[in-house]
Amino acid sequence: MLHVYYACVFLDIIPLMRKFKAALFDLDGTLLDTSEFIFQAFENTLSSHGIQPPSRHEISKLVGKPLEYCYKLLSGLANVDELCVEHRLFQANHLKLAKTYPGTGEVLQALKSADLKIATVTTRQRETSLRTLEITNLISYMDYVVALEDVENLKPHPEPVLKALNFLNVEPEGAVMVGDTDVDILAGKNAGTITVGATYGFRGMQIKDSDPDFIIDDIKEIIPLILATPEAIPDWQLLRD
Repeated sequence: MLHVYYACVFLDIIPLMRKFKAALFDLDGTLLDTSEFIFQAFENTLSSHGIQPPSRHEISKLVGKPLEYCYKLLSGLANVDELCVEHRLFQANHLKLAKTYPGTGEVLQALKSADLKIATVTTRQRETSLRTLEITNLISYMDYVVALEDVENLKPHPEPVLKALNFLNVEPEGAVMVGDTDVDILAGKNAGTITVGATYGFRGMQIKDSDPDFIIDDIKEIIPLILATPEAIPDWQLLRD
């Protein structure tokens, strides 16, 4: 179900249904189901250093944050360089743990067919980001990828989003940022885009606490949201406090 998350009357939402020129997506938990890819990396790395891994629910709260921050919090260590290296090595050796959500390829194909530009904005390293996009056959849909090494300031800072938009030559008002974590939504808001929270990712319905403009429960709901007019979306649900 597509949710329009606005505490306002329906007529105030109509102007939001503009013609978008670009769609920006977070990678983990939005385009790709990387739950095992991420959870197993944390669990194996912490266990190999004699540290009891927290529950997956607790780990999910950290997804989207810089890896160094996550390991300092989870380990209590001041220097987590070795942990981060081991984490990334595990992921590099287990790329096939990354899967697409059902319908992801079809959604991106529909957006490309409508002449939208598409970019991925992630806090993950470029090498594994590109490799997981390749093995899941999504790389061909990407006009641009912004990864960890490409910016000085990570999400929720607007820099990664603005970098992608600058490359695509699209103004923030003509773009939508889709993500499953608070840093995705805040980065989009800080950059001036419309924001879409994905409940199927790591945060679930808690994503609405970040106050996205829209909430989707399935990636396929992006198509009517971005491409259609309001009349073509019969299944509105206006969420009110």
